[in-house]
Amino acid sequence: MSISNQHYHLLLSKIHCKNNQDLIIKISEIIKPHSESIATHFYNTMLGNAKANYFINHDTVKQRLHKSLTTWINRSLTYKNTDEMIADYISYQLQIGHIHGRIDLPVSFVNYGMYLIKEKISLILKESLSDFDEMAASLIITNQILDIGLALMNETYQGDLVFNEKETQAFKLQFSSRNLAFDCERLRTSLANWMRELLLAIQQEKFCISNNATIRHSDFGLWVVHKSKLFLSNTEYESLSKLLNCMDDAMIALIEDFGDLEKRKANLTSLNVFVSKTLWILNDITKAIIDKDNGRDPLTRLFNRRYLDTVLRHETECSLQKNLIYGLIMLDIDFFKNINDSFGHDNGDAVLAQLADILIHEVRAGDFVFRLGGEEFLVVLSDINERILEKTGNKLRLEVENTKFILKNQEEISVTVSVGVAIHDGHPDFNRTLKHADEAVYAAKANGRNCVVVAKLPATTYAELAELSK
Repeated sequence: MSISNQHYHLLLSKIHCKNNQDLIIKISEIIKPHSESIATHFYNTMLGNAKANYFINHDTVKQRLHKSLTTWINRSLTYKNTDEMIADYISYQLQIGHIHGRIDLPVSFVNYGMYLIKEKISLILKESLSDFDEMAASLIITNQILDIGLALMNETYQGDLVFNEKETQAFKLQFSSRNLAFDCERLRTSLANWMRELLLAIQQEKFCISNNATIRHSDFGLWVVHKSKLFLSNTEYESLSKLLNCMDDAMIALIEDFGDLEKRKANLTSLNVFVSKTLWILNDITKAIIDKDNGRDPLTRLFNRRYLDTVLRHETECSLQKNLIYGLIMLDIDFFKNINDSFGHDNGDAVLAQLADILIHEVRAGDFVFRLGGEEFLVVLSDINERILEKTGNKLRLEVENTKFILKNQEEISVTVSVGVAIHDGHPDFNRTLKHADEAVYAAKANGRNCVVVAKLPATTYAELAELSK
């Protein structure tokens, strides 16, 4: 849950009050001459971390980052005596968080970096201040200022991560799994042909280095580097990337040792092994896609009932064991039969597909969306309470009501949904919660449609019965 900018403004105003003015100014005067050395300590330590090399290197530190961090330290510890200065500082920290999110900088690096900065500043203050009370007050205020700065950066950073994940999931949904399976099959054929042509060229003594040394720039190589990561699991992507590197290395060795017959045979054998492993992986991915696709609705690409029990069982376990309550939002399109009768089943399908897109884009990245069949949909929301659940159900209802659904002939029509929401009440049988949501949908239709009804739980829930039986 994000904290408002107004709250951060209030916190900073309390720190930068008149009573603290002299002390903050003194802290700033002590630290400013050392800000460059603090930045140097920060980057020297970070550059010693192999994982950090992906985000920083000596050139970027020298040219840009060292100066930026020096400025950040001085700006953070400057006394801010006006609302404008505080608001500007908040915007500055939020912008840094956006940058961290954009480059996908691990939050652990940010937190560790702040630890290094605080450690160095604390040492400088301890050495510079002889009065114990003044030193203690300085350390407290400095840590408060830096902690708020870190919290502000993390606010936008976490928000951007969620947004990026939702965009990635939405993008994946735009790419048909059948297309992905087709790509894998096409690449298998392309890679097998590449290996066959290479062997044939060597056998006929027509091997040309310029034509055969570009596996990374082939269709397969370009797909692995630029496309596969968007659609495959991390394990699949890493396996293919590793094999691509191995094939590149084997190809380089083949070229370098081509004149040595024994080495040529050994390098060709290695290359053939890597190609064969790649073909196996692509085949396994294709099979997995087909198997998984059987659990999706072919029209909307949403999950169908096949995986519903699996998801609800898992959410029920989380609810009972970790107190992470889940809720269900069931939606039924109002007068859907009239749409089919008036505009035809093709246009009815178009409405279903557009409604599925609305649900996918409006729910959180961690939520599940199912098409239960016909015009009925279900959203499973984890870690939620009844108030937010009802609010989300109404948000979805309004989004559908305010959307113009486009038919095949580009004609626009309005659509509404009846919505039933039900919170898990502590019962281990998830079908009970599903039944509550279904009953709530019927109540919404009985109430005139285009409304949200919250399921009425029994007066004594399962959890309460269990408590009473002790």
